[in-house]
Formats: sequence, C-alpha cells, structure tokens
Amino acid sequence: MWLVNVSIRRPVFAVMVIGGLTVLGWLSLGRLGIDLFPNVEFPYVAISGTLEGASPDTVETEITDIIESNVNTISGIKQLKSVSSDGISQVFIEFELEEKVDVKAQDVRDKVNVARKDLPRDIDPPIVEKVDPDAAPILSVMISGEASIRDITTFADEVVKEAIQRLPGVGSAKIVGGRKRAIRIWLDAGRMRAYGATANAVVQAIRTERADLPGGRLEVDGARREFGVKTKAEAKSAEEFRKLVVAFRENSLPTRLEDVARIEDGTEDERTYAALNGRTGVSLEIRRQSGRNTVAVARLIRAEVEKLKKQAPPGMQIVIARDVSRFIESSISDVQHELVIAMGLVVLVTFFFLLSWRATLIVATAIPTSLIATFFVFYIFGFTINLLTLLALTVAIGLLVDDAIVVIESIQREVDEGKPREIAAAEGTTRVGLAVLAGTFATLAVFVPIAFMSGIVGRFFFQYGLLTPASAMSRILKPIEHFHHGLDSAYGWLVKWAITLRYVVVLLALGSVVIGGYYARKVPTGFANAADRSEFLGSIDLPLGTGVGEAKAAAKSIQEHLAKIEHVRDVFVTAGANSQEKVNRLDLYVSITPKQQRKATQFVLMDQARTALKAAVSNATKISVAAVPWV
Repeated sequence: MWLVNVSIRRPVFAVMVIGGLTVLGWLSLGRLGIDLFPNVEFPYVAISGTLEGASPDTVETEITDIIESNVNTISGIKQLKSVSSDGISQVFIEFELEEKVDVKAQDVRDKVNVARKDLPRDIDPPIVEKVDPDAAPILSVMISGEASIRDITTFADEVVKEAIQRLPGVGSAKIVGGRKRAIRIWLDAGRMRAYGATANAVVQAIRTERADLPGGRLEVDGARREFGVKTKAEAKSAEEFRKLVVAFRENSLPTRLEDVARIEDGTEDERTYAALNGRTGVSLEIRRQSGRNTVAVARLIRAEVEKLKKQAPPGMQIVIARDVSRFIESSISDVQHELVIAMGLVVLVTFFFLLSWRATLIVATAIPTSLIATFFVFYIFGFTINLLTLLALTVAIGLLVDDAIVVIESIQREVDEGKPREIAAAEGTTRVGLAVLAGTFATLAVFVPIAFMSGIVGRFFFQYGLLTPASAMSRILKPIEHFHHGLDSAYGWLVKWAITLRYVVVLLALGSVVIGGYYARKVPTGFANAADRSEFLGSIDLPLGTGVGEAKAAAKSIQEHLAKIEHVRDVFVTAGANSQEKVNRLDLYVSITPKQQRKATQFVLMDQARTALKAAVSNATKISVAAVPWV
C-alpha cells in the first residue's frame, strides 16, 4: 500500500493532489453543458420526395421503387421501409449501429443523385436528412400584434429571425404562419388576345426583363482606372412591374405588362398557420445545431428575445410559446437537490454509527472532493450534466461511503489499542486495503460493462457506466451507544443463527431469487418512465383536400375546447408546420399548470384533451395526444 504510506509520510503532497483534482473539477464544472440525456446519434436516414397530384400507386412505381432500388446497394443497411401516399414518397433507412451516420447519409445522397435521371421531371428535388433528435424545435417564438400579417412577417423575418440565427448554437429558424410580400400578376385573356401576347411570353419577359446583370467594366484615363458596370433592372414595386415590356410589335409601341394584366402589391398564398391561445401570429420554430447543448442555446435565445421585445414596434408582442429546455433545467435541478440530500443523510448516518466527529468529518470531506474531481473526467471525455451522469454520481456516494467507513473503522480500532496515529493509519489501512480494493474492482466489474452495452440503450448508458467507477476510484450520545450495543448483540446472534442453519439460509436465498425473478417479469418495460412534465403534444389529421381555411377554423375550435379544461394554460396550434407542409395536418402543444399546483395528473388531463379534440374536430381522420418524447 505504497500510496497510503506516501500520503501518511507526505501529507502536504496528498492534500495538494486532492486539492488539485478538486480545483480542476470545479473549473470543469462551469464549462459543462446541461442536457436531459447524453448526445446519441441514431443510425437512421430519411428520403422524402414530392410529386404534386400523383396517386399513391403512381408515387410508388415512379418514385419509391426507383429510390429503393438505388439505395439498397449501400452497405450496412439493417432495415429499409417506405411509405407512398398522395403526392409524397418517404423512404426510411436504418443502418447498423456501428456505422457512421454522417458517412451513410452522404452515401444515400449520392445514390439519390444517381437516381434523379429516372425520376419524373416534375418531381421536387428529393430531400435526404438524418433522423436526428437535434432536428426537433427547442423553442417556438410567437410574434403577434394589431399590424397586418405582412408587416408582422417582415418584422419576424428581417429582425427577429436574423437576430436569433446569429446566436451561437442556433441551427435554423423556420417561419410558420407568415405571409411575405408578393407581387401578384392577374392576366387578362381579352387584352392578351388583343395585343397578341401569350402567357409564356409574359412569364419569359418577367424573368429576363427584371434582372440585375453584369455589364462588364468601364476603363477611363487610358485604362489607368476601371469601374464595374451593372445593369440594374430588377423591378421592386408594382409600378415598376407595370412598365415591364412583354412584347414588341412591328410599327407599334411596345406592349407593357400593364396593358395585358392587373398588378397587385399583395402577399403570398396562405399555406401555414400559427396561433397561441386563439391569437393569430407568426411563429419561429427554432432548432439547435446538431450536438450543441439544448439549455445553453435556449438561454441565449431567451436573453435575445428579451432584447427584441424592446425593439418591437408599438402593439407588437413577442412571447415564447414553447420551450423544451425548461423541463430539462427543472429535472436536472431536482436531481441535484436529491444529490445534496443524499450527501447530508450519509453524513448524519455516518455520525450516528461511528459516534466520532473526526471520522464523520473525514467522510464529509471525501464525498464532495471525490464528486467534484469527477467533473474533470466529465470535461476530458466531453460528457454533459444529464440525468444519467447525475444518477451515476448519486450511486457513487454510497460506494465512497462504504470504503471510507471500512478504512476509518479499522484505523479507529488501531488507535483504541494505543498505537500512534501515523502507525494506526498505516496498519489499519493495510489490514483492510485488500478488501477495499476487492470491493472497488467488484464495482468496476459491475458498472464498466454497462458502458459497453450494445444497441441504443448502450449508447445512453455509456456515460453512466464510466462515471460510477470513476467517482469510486477518486475516493446525545449515551442513548445511541446503548442502541449500538443492542444492535451489535442482535447482529452477532443473527450471524451465529445463519451459520448454524446455513442450509436453510441458502434455501431462503435461492427462494428469494426465484420469487424476485417471477415478479420482475411482471414489471412493465419501456425506454423511459412516464413522467408528469406539465406539457403534452397532439396532432390532428383532417381529410385529404382540406384547405387552409378549414384548417384555421378547426384550429380555433380546438383552442376553444381545450381552454375549457381545468389547468390548461397555453394552447399553441400550427398548420402546415411539418416537413411536407401539409395544411390538413394540425400540430398542437399544450402547457398545463405545474404538478405541484394540481391534484389531477397530466395523463388524466390528456384523456380529457382527447375527448375535447373529438368534439372540436368531428371530421378528423386521426387524433393523437401524447407526452413530449424524452428523445
């Protein structure tokens, strides 16, 4: 036990080593990210293609089958499945867990590009993307006010979106419910016949006449100086559009766009919709960059939103409709609170049984120093503070206390026999050192294999499996005394009884294993337990062919019915916000009062929401209400 002897002979050295590790851990703590779970990449790639107006059969034969036959040659595919619906083809590829999803996604893109020549000419370019939990929005910022939807959209796009997208860690910000400025051109068939103009000629003229084109360079002073020349012909107002020349006729004036059409300075077609508590506005669906910390990015966005509120025009409001980071912060805070309680209880129990302030102080010092030093391991391996890593630290407290109490009790016995403290520390530690090492290595044997489990679950428990052994490695009295004596006597009698009737004890142990295994099979299984997050999601599919007007009416009906449910605080409804921008698909997010302020559980309220949605949208083809997914 050379380390023990060195620590006893060189106490300053031992204190500096522990102090150095503690300082490194404390500095690392401020640089660690906070998340709900470890960052795990899923080996899934999705391909989506759109062909307007095509039937499912046509989509399957003209798009899906062609894409499948091309991507099926990629190595490492575990499962390949597809869905063909009206106008939309979706192909989902699951790769083996050992494959690098970034490399495989690029392979899929290459194969899809090869297949482009065999796909219909009218198809939109197929979209290839990884199925990434980071792709889900982490915040939804709602902008509403008394101004027109065009002005709100302009402010959301040019001010709010630009400010948020500049923040570090923000991946994208998608506008939902906005309608940008658009110049509408209404052709007059009678005038077009009179002027001999065709629709194709008008379209071609608009494309060619309103373009900024390079005009070469202008050399002056004998080529001593030169200037770039640019033809500025892009029309920006309705009046400029009216003056565009669309045709020339011999011996006549040129035909301008105002001669054959009516020009209107309006807005885009309404294809998406967003409303918070019945108030229509423009929503920004904000996504983080892949691998970036959710809580850190969300905090930057919330701070920026507070600044943007001061810049907003009078009458315009900016609110955060959805924020998934708040549950993460609350969950981590709860676990940290339980961790502190566990440390306090360990110190009290240690004093209760050892009856020594000195020994209790040693335990109380060993726990925080070992745990804080572990944060240095967090930083080295790139881990985050999440539920699993904090769970590992909570388990490590018990392991640390076990080793500390065994060593301290052995040293205390040597001191009680009259030996000097230095000799007692050396001999006491040597006596139980092998047992302590055996216990520590047993801990390694149990927890380290967890880090190397296969499958998605193994990826999640990797940090847990490494941090638990890492933490373990970095390592009124009279009535109580009567209680101790009684406990000691009872324990001695129990040990003698167990030795005398050892066969009975073995049978009882085997019986407990059998009974435990029987009831273990009855315990429900799942990826994560059902938690009351005070929020839930919903989706409503309207019949195919439903327009945006009917979708808006359904959204208003949904908000009115859900608002009648007790404890419902906010109802955020969007239409056309999905990747395919289908207006017949409504997505909703409902926040309810915190669980501490209500007796009804979230799942009871979700059942009430299902009933309310059926009454609100009776013609819906599908209604789904589910808890917010953990991943």
